[in-house]
Amino acid sequence: MIARLDEDIALEEIARECGLSRSHFLRAFKRTAGLPPHRWLMAQRVERAKELLLGTTTSLSAIAAACGFADQSHFTRVFSRIVGTTPGAWQRDRKG
Repeated sequence: MIARLDEDIALEEIARECGLSRSHFLRAFKRTAGLPPHRWLMAQRVERAKELLLGTTTSLSAIAAACGFADQSHFTRVFSRIVGTTPGAWQRDRKG
């Protein structure tokens, strides 16, 4: 899933690759990772976005696309919910 952060991956596809039914995969994933797959995926996308925010001068919209968010607005909403501040503010605070 991490290798394909920028793609939409169907749960059925992941479950099939693991040799599990969709429902069994969901239960096993949450038990193992501590989060449902979608929330875990969003958290991983935010972590990747943080790396790009610190390591590049790429625009927020390009970072959003590279990390699999629907658009910059979606990226900002998810990032703000998880981190507690907007991507731009987080980047400014870190780059000083």
